[in-house]
Parts: sequence; C-alpha cells; structure tokens
Amino acid sequence: MINLKKFNSKKVGIYGLGLTGKSINEALDSSGAEIYLWDDSANLRSQYSRSHQVVMDPIKWPWDKLDYFFPSPGLNLNNNKKTKNFNCKKTKLMSDISLFEEGRGIIFPSGKMIAVTGTNGKSSTVTLLHEILKNEGFDVRLAGNIGIPILSLKPGTEKTIYIIEVSSFQLELTKNIKPEIAILLNISEDHLDKHITIEEYRNIKSQIFCNQDSNDYSIICNTDKHTETVSKNKFLSKKIVLKESSNFLDERYYSKNLNAIWETLKILNISNSSILNGFNNFKGLKHRMELIYDTGKIRFINDSKATNPSATNMAFDLNKNIFWIGGGDDKGNDLSKINLDSDNLKRVFLIGSAAVKLLSLTPEVKKPLIFKSLTLALQAAYKAAKKAGGGSIVLSPGCSSHDQFDGYEERGDIFSKTALSLIEMKN
Repeated sequence: MINLKKFNSKKVGIYGLGLTGKSINEALDSSGAEIYLWDDSANLRSQYSRSHQVVMDPIKWPWDKLDYFFPSPGLNLNNNKKTKNFNCKKTKLMSDISLFEEGRGIIFPSGKMIAVTGTNGKSSTVTLLHEILKNEGFDVRLAGNIGIPILSLKPGTEKTIYIIEVSSFQLELTKNIKPEIAILLNISEDHLDKHITIEEYRNIKSQIFCNQDSNDYSIICNTDKHTETVSKNKFLSKKIVLKESSNFLDERYYSKNLNAIWETLKILNISNSSILNGFNNFKGLKHRMELIYDTGKIRFINDSKATNPSATNMAFDLNKNIFWIGGGDDKGNDLSKINLDSDNLKRVFLIGSAAVKLLSLTPEVKKPLIFKSLTLALQAAYKAAKKAGGGSIVLSPGCSSHDQFDGYEERGDIFSKTALSLIEMKN
C-alpha cells in the first residue's frame, strides 16, 4: 500500500472517481490525508458514500484550507461552477503521476521512466515499446493515459522500466515529472476547447522536458512547426531531434513515430534485429486503423481513436476510395484542417454535433450526407460502396465521441459490430 508521509493530515480534494481517482484516493487515504470526494456520476458518489468517506459538492469544500487538489484530467476549471472557488495560490494542483513521482525512490524503486506525449500516436508508441522490451526480458510496466492508472502498478525494482503515456491534461497537472527518457511525437490542434490556443497546448506538451538533467534524454520528432519550435529550446538533458525517415519504415499508421521508438530502444542497448522484429510483429491497436473485415472489394476500417483533424488526415493518406464516416464533438478544433479535398476521399457520411459544420466544409462532389446515428451512416456507406464496386469504409471521425457515446471505444465497437452484421446479412 502506498504511504507518503508528506500527505498525512493534509486536506485534499479529488474530483473524479473513475479508475484514476480511485487509485489517488486509495494512496492518499493510506497516507492519512483528510479527503473530500466528488464525481458527476451519482452512482459513483453513492459507492463512496457507503464506504463512509466524505463525498461533498465541491462548492462546499473548504477551499481556503485545501492543500492539494486532484481534478480529473480534462476537467475545465475555468468553466466549472463547482470549482469556481479554487485558488492556485492556496491549493496545489496535482495528478496521479505527481504522486507517483513523489513516491519514486521511496514507495516505487526509482527504475527508469519513459514518458511519451504528442497529439497522435502515443498509445501505439508506448504499446510497441512495451512489447519489444518485454520480449527482450525487461521488467517493464505500461500505464498512464493508455488506461491503466500509474498508481495501480505494483512497485518494481531499480531495473524496472515504467512506460507512461502522458496527455496534455496530465502534463498540465504534473509539475514534477522527470522521465529518464522523454518523447514528444508531434503537435497539432486538439483540445482547444480547454487549452484555448495552440501555443498554450504546445507549451504544456513541452513541460515533459522541464525537470530533466544531464543524465536524461529528450527525444523530439521534428515533423511540424510546433515541434520545431520546441526543438530549438535549450535543455539540460541530452537532446535528440529526429526528422521523419523512411529508411526502415512501412506505410502503417504509426510509421511516423518509429524513429522515436528506434532511438529510445538504442539508448537501452536493444539490437537492431530485435527492434525490426518487434516492428514487423506489431499488430496495432484496437480502434486505431483496425481492419475489421475485407470482403475482397470492400474494407471496413475502425479508426475511432482518431479524434482530431490530423489523425483523420493520416487515415486519408493511408487509404484509397474512402467512404468516410466522420463527425462528433469538435472540441474547439478547426475542422477546416481536415483534408476534405483529398483525392482518396470518395463519399462523406456525417454524424454528431459537428455534422452540420462538416457538411458546409465538404465539396459537393463528395456528396456529403448527415445521419442521426453511426449505424445508419454505416449502412448508407456500405450501400454506396457496393454500388461503386468497392472501396474502404473508414470510421475516422476527426472529433471526440462524447456527444453521442461514452468514449471512442464504444463508438468503435458499434462500428465493428454493425460492419460484421452487414457482412453476415449478405452471406
């Protein structure tokens, strides 16, 4: 059990009681903190109320006496009435990664942290790193934004490698992160409903390097104007700036990030043959350019994890004769950056709250249509693809899923199940 004496008798607020919030609560409870809990879900609140913990509307929290505040990553403190009394001068913002760093070398052996951030490709990058290092016999743990709370990891040894996917929301809350290897993959518009400007978003991403010293490594993929800006900053660490290369890359969606993976593994003294073998055997992630079915003429591709324009443009670049299903919550992003003029894009089928906006941006030659549900859009796309003699039906929304679904996973699952049902009906 995690026990950090620093938090004994400290007053702490935790807003968000999902897996991450639960792990924070358990760590601080065992450390003797005085905790105030809240979640927007009545079901979660009732679970914690039954455990005799203090579940209280944040409006009633003693903000003037609160030492630490752990908000759910992504919670917009500027537009949330329940946190209007938060004062950053009185109360320190923290995350689960903050607690992990507080405990590294105490509760968790120091080991080695590889932290990966960027707009697109984080999950594929950390997963591939994890697979290769695990196959090489390393004691390696994968956690962070990929879905496993870092505080849920079992303490390892001094040889343990912690691979952490870090979102901009988490970085904004984690002032003490100090990875031995920090990786910035790319920066493009995303979450501008919260970060306001791309410059603010870029600066938050670059915080991953702020606490490193001369023993650490900073790896920057200089593939866009924003990462180029970051690459010109002075660091205390060993800075490695990478340009995109195709020397050993294939055309899979994560290929633009293979250089960063390669460089990281070389720092860890992994052989070239082991790295290439790992690349070739990697099957990819669910909901990320996932081939659901190929009839020989029509391919169904689930790219539900593509929640911003740059991710969707990647899908457009990698496929031909696309019958595209897009739309959702735009998160404040500029949807005009989706390449709707792409020669690979044949037809457009739109869903969600951004559908009307996307309709206005789509050339008439693409024959855009709006549908009330993903299922109806997919049925129409399949009919159109059959009529055209084939093509790729691609769910790559370019938008968040939260206007219609619980998450991109639910959206992707519905697409996949519907696609398979359409094939079964044909057979």
